[in-house]
Amino acid sequence: MKRLIWILAFAVVGLQGMAQTSKTTPTKSSASAQTKQPAASKLNVSKAAEKKAADQKAAEQKAAEKNEVINNAITASSGYMCNPPLPYMPNKLDILFIGNSFSIDTSTALPNILSSMGITNVNVYVLYKAACSLKGHYENYKSGAPVYELYRYNSSGEQQLEKATSINDVMQRFPYDVVVFQQFSLDSSDHNTYEPYLSKLIQAYQVNRVSARTTFAFNEIWAYSSTNKNIARYKTPINMWKNICSAIKKMKATTGIDVIIPCGTAVQNARSVASLNIDNELTRDGTHINLYAGRYLLACTFFESIIAPCLNRNLRDDTTTYGKSDDIGQVNNSNRRLLQNCARLAVAHNYAISEFADQ
Repeated sequence: MKRLIWILAFAVVGLQGMAQTSKTTPTKSSASAQTKQPAASKLNVSKAAEKKAADQKAAEQKAAEKNEVINNAITASSGYMCNPPLPYMPNKLDILFIGNSFSIDTSTALPNILSSMGITNVNVYVLYKAACSLKGHYENYKSGAPVYELYRYNSSGEQQLEKATSINDVMQRFPYDVVVFQQFSLDSSDHNTYEPYLSKLIQAYQVNRVSARTTFAFNEIWAYSSTNKNIARYKTPINMWKNICSAIKKMKATTGIDVIIPCGTAVQNARSVASLNIDNELTRDGTHINLYAGRYLLACTFFESIIAPCLNRNLRDDTTTYGKSDDIGQVNNSNRRLLQNCARLAVAHNYAISEFADQ
């Protein structure tokens, strides 16, 4: 009996020991869970490190992009010029026009306006070479070739000063207050043809000028008529004019030349007025401007853009009659004010055809 009691006692003790062992000794599954816990922790640390690295890379990329924008801005503006304002009330106003046949068209009627208004202290010098582009002017400067004719326009009329001269010589001949540049008509709608030649010509003039200061201006030329064989690339004259305006805007942003003679817009204004839209859309050959109403319109635009603000004179004071009664586009009392309107509105807004041109 006692033996049985001892056996039972040992059995109970054994069961209690097993119970305690089961509480203190981890099972296979719990041990596995404990071994997995450090791995998960390491995974979280790894993801955090990856996120930190990604954030740092993104920040570095953003900083690099910002620096690129700054560097591009510096590069784009490295040739940018601070253009002096037009002179106000000078004793004498000398203007140099570096151009081609379109420059002649723009200037020819100026003597009539100057004479009509009694302005005797303005001289416009036109350096002329047929069909010459900005690139051509630059190359002629580099070579010093005497391939230009030089004309002067003032209240006494037109005078040819030279039959063969160089751009180098003319740049330093007179103390010009204003220098006007112009692109060749076939290149005028493509800003890629403007640079670097225009900026280099400005630099060339700066090292040759004899004036104390000079304002730079640019002549925005007119679109061909719809009969011109080269208009096909634009489809319509208005599209050509729009492309020219776009190139001029880019020219302003690139060079800093902020004085525009908007002849092209003045012509489009006139083309929108039935009584003025004469002679093959105001051109004598589909390209060059009409000899009378057209040239007077351009001279008004030149006057209103440059001469009027310098001398504080009003274009309305001009009473010019330009051409004979049987000339196509004679300027007289019936159309003079309309032509002046087209010019003044173009100067007021260089890149828009105005609804008020016929008033």
